[in-house]
Amino acid sequence: MTREFLKRFEGQWLGQFDGTNTGLALLDLDLEEDHLRGSAYAFDNDRKIPSAAAPVNISPEANFVDFETKPVPIHPELPQILNINDIDGVFPQKLSFSLTVDGPSMTGRWQTDIETGGSLSLQKSRANSSSDYQPEEGTLTWAQFQELVSERAIEPYRYIFRGQSAPWRLRTSFHRTRRKDLFRYWDQDVPRVRHASIGATSHLFDPMVPEHNGAFIHLLQHHGYPTPLLDWTYSPYISAFFAYSSLTDDRRSGDPVRIFMFDADLWKRDFQQLNNMTFCRPHFSLIEPYAIGNPRALPQQSIGTVTNLDDIESFIRFHEKQQNKRYLHVFDLHASEKNKALKQLGLMGISWGSLFPGIDGVCREYRDRHFG
Repeated sequence: MTREFLKRFEGQWLGQFDGTNTGLALLDLDLEEDHLRGSAYAFDNDRKIPSAAAPVNISPEANFVDFETKPVPIHPELPQILNINDIDGVFPQKLSFSLTVDGPSMTGRWQTDIETGGSLSLQKSRANSSSDYQPEEGTLTWAQFQELVSERAIEPYRYIFRGQSAPWRLRTSFHRTRRKDLFRYWDQDVPRVRHASIGATSHLFDPMVPEHNGAFIHLLQHHGYPTPLLDWTYSPYISAFFAYSSLTDDRRSGDPVRIFMFDADLWKRDFQQLNNMTFCRPHFSLIEPYAIGNPRALPQQSIGTVTNLDDIESFIRFHEKQQNKRYLHVFDLHASEKNKALKQLGLMGISWGSLFPGIDGVCREYRDRHFG
């Protein structure tokens, strides 16, 4: 089959499974030459029994595919693999699927060797589509945004902010690539980058220390390597700088720039926070990694989020409806006011030079000053 055909299966799929067991199913499929490889997860609604994870390696020849895999048990609450000998009851040794893809929908059957089975229905991620969030105040001028920030008397450290040059959906740099399988990323890619970067960093990041892992991934994020992190800041003005400074000249009269404001305190109170990327239920979690070898983190008042989801916005909106609460707010600003906003931000001490210590930040700042 051609790569174009296989792309029908490629991506992240999320939905429900029913039958003898019920729960949440997640399927990550990456396209590799003439086949697809990835990971499948089944998170049982019964939190007293193990969930399951399994490798997937398939070569569909039509819109449907049958395959068999060997699952491993994972803790129903914690992101860790369980020893099968420590499980009360029976855990399947074989898991078979029969799946059909019809556009953005995947349906089919699942069956195990312990006489459990049923149906499943998954939907492909909508992360490529436009954001569903609408600005709460219309499209603001730069002066109106400053007034809004002042009037709201935003409680320090309760909210975090993210600026984007267009109203795209929230999506990590890893998930913006064609890759979706985080097990392969964490098992193969990150160790290779860690090995290759030892000579370029002043610190040896120990993969067995969680704080080192967080700091290392955050460092990669700040230097352009795809990660399942999103960068946020505690400052609405720093988020505005990133929104405007990443705006290209040909877009100044087009879509507005967007600033997200996320109620981090409320989210942390309502939902379990995880640092993990694999063997865990779908999550969107706040992390504040150590700034080891990362001088940009502190001046940017940086905080991160980590997720195993491609479509973050749909996940947040789902929980907003379930909880009847608002976690994510958006503000759109006129793109045409880029120069005015950046000049005023510069007077506040927010510039490339201050946010990116080193020669790169200095050169970028003075390039914009002299040639912008």
